[in-house]
Amino acid sequence: MLGRSEDAIKIMRRRQHIKAGSKSEGWLTANRVMRLLGMPDARPAIAWVKKGLVLGHRIAGDETWMVHEISLRRWIVSPRSWVYFDTSRIQDPHLARLVELAQERWGDEWLNTRQVADLKGTTPRQIGQSIFRGAIPAIHLVGKDGRHENAAWSFWAVKRSDAEAWQFKPPAFDLTDRMHAFILLSGAIALSGMKIAKLTGVSHSTASDRFQMMNNARHVKKMIKKYGLAGIEYRGKVGAHADWRKFAHRFPQVRGAFERYGDGKCTMDDCYLIVRILKNQMAANGMKASVKALGKASRGTIDDLVARMRKAGIKPYLLRKPRKRQTEVA
Repeated sequence: MLGRSEDAIKIMRRRQHIKAGSKSEGWLTANRVMRLLGMPDARPAIAWVKKGLVLGHRIAGDETWMVHEISLRRWIVSPRSWVYFDTSRIQDPHLARLVELAQERWGDEWLNTRQVADLKGTTPRQIGQSIFRGAIPAIHLVGKDGRHENAAWSFWAVKRSDAEAWQFKPPAFDLTDRMHAFILLSGAIALSGMKIAKLTGVSHSTASDRFQMMNNARHVKKMIKKYGLAGIEYRGKVGAHADWRKFAHRFPQVRGAFERYGDGKCTMDDCYLIVRILKNQMAANGMKASVKALGKASRGTIDDLVARMRKAGIKPYLLRKPRKRQTEVA
């Protein structure tokens, strides 16, 4: 438009002592906000501007986003803002102190649906349904981190005071009876909800929901004590966890799958079962693995998982091969 190169304009601006748009007083770049609040990237700050949570704009002809400093300072001391970023990671001492004082005055905290479910002894699905019915006040967060603007999924944030005030009606069934002890054990060795349903005669969704309702440290400890399930332990990554080999007599289909794998005759169903169990073991031991996303399962997949686990110093839950007896020579 001016017939000048970008470098020429920068030189002229410096000679005239004209500040760059990104260095205007009273404004912060999104990257500066990222560093002040200790966030991993600047996209959340840009999303706040787009949603109108804070005042800001994008510099014309540039990729730089600007945030109004006073607007930001007013917003981050509001309790509603704390669902969008981790207040414990704020790097600026002055801002951190302001937020700390605001939190003390507020006297509450935000919980996600998983935390509310654990607090009330139910499932996140039940919490979500109660939120939709209006029984629990909550904040709906779409594109919380600014990376997925058109995502179909979203988050819910609930105040602890609202969660505690909500009167949850306990289910009409007994989560401490023998059938539920078996569901807990089945889930602990990483059987899917569908397989648990076949073994117990309940529906797939019921089996999954009941396991989630029991999968908390307090209930697991209670069931271990009541039914002597010493092989189950509670691990933060996956919850209830157990080595299936300690309960092989109760799960002959699992033992059969591992035997066929050892003999090189495993079916596709066997592979999916074994992959699920091994990935659950990996997650329980702090390795990066997702039981919900199994992907393709084959004998090669199992071999790769076994190799990764052994490299990490973890012994896979495989059947031990019997030692061959040496025949004596007469």
